[in-house]
Amino acid sequence: MKAATFTILFLLTFICSSWQKPNPSKPKTIKIAVISDLNSSYGSTKYHPDVYATLKELDNIKPDIILCGGDMVAGQKASITAEQTQAMWSSFDENVLKPIQQMKIPFSFTVGNHDASPSYQQDRKLAQDFWLSKQQQLGLKYIDKTNFPFHFSYQQNDIFFISWDAAGAKVNPEIFKWMEKQLQSKAAKKAKLRILLGHLPLYAIVASKNKTGEVLADNETTANFFKKHGIDLYISGHQHAYYPAFSDNLRLLNAGCIGEGPRPLLGDNVPATRAYTIIEVPVHNVKQFSYKTHIPNTGNTIELSHLPDSVVGFNGVSKKDVQAKTP
Repeated sequence: MKAATFTILFLLTFICSSWQKPNPSKPKTIKIAVISDLNSSYGSTKYHPDVYATLKELDNIKPDIILCGGDMVAGQKASITAEQTQAMWSSFDENVLKPIQQMKIPFSFTVGNHDASPSYQQDRKLAQDFWLSKQQQLGLKYIDKTNFPFHFSYQQNDIFFISWDAAGAKVNPEIFKWMEKQLQSKAAKKAKLRILLGHLPLYAIVASKNKTGEVLADNETTANFFKKHGIDLYISGHQHAYYPAFSDNLRLLNAGCIGEGPRPLLGDNVPATRAYTIIEVPVHNVKQFSYKTHIPNTGNTIELSHLPDSVVGFNGVSKKDVQAKTP
């Protein structure tokens, strides 16, 4: 009798619990962390405290992948020796890359002008040596790594990524041919989103970079190439200022820096701040990705409404990305 009563009570409990409405769960998103311009002064092996603060915060956020927009070391100066450059890469490895690897989060990057300027062959060779030694430790699902670390493709979470060599204003025409093949591949066509990562931007957005050589040359032709071949987002660094822009179905993320030298936007009176961005990509509506941009070590974010509607540079106008609403 007792066994029967227990069985009935168990069944009633099960039925009642099954009638309860399930708690609405938050739509699943893919989180892409974007950091950029980590370096300090020429030749320095030290990093600003906000670099460490950012890494600590990313460890709590647990993004699906971390991307770096370049300038991870402080080269691009003739007086810096090979030994000094190797010491800078060793410092980057110890202070940045190893902590990321301990998070067990895939990491990718693009080379910057202070990492591998086209005019500094020693820098390029030492950057290549460093990254080739780390290639299999980054947690990336490579599609083409023939020209790693300067330009390569990979796929994570059904997103097709390309890192290209935009460390200088003039991108080698051969890279455009390679990119075209990559973007016409089965992997790229099946991917839900196509993201390109490069150091120099299409348009100038800060005063010190508002000149030839600090942005991609022939930027309108390059932008048209991106649009023609289905790039959904171009992420760049170099400007040391956060500004999400939009141009004819092409979204542009100008990443803030987390190292030395944050810069204010052209024509803006808001003080410059270091920043890193989390791109939130809804799994079931990937094109509607949004940004949440954090000021490290403060708990504050940069709100879209606080940014100017446009930034006018010498080579074009960057219009604020109205799709970039905070999730």
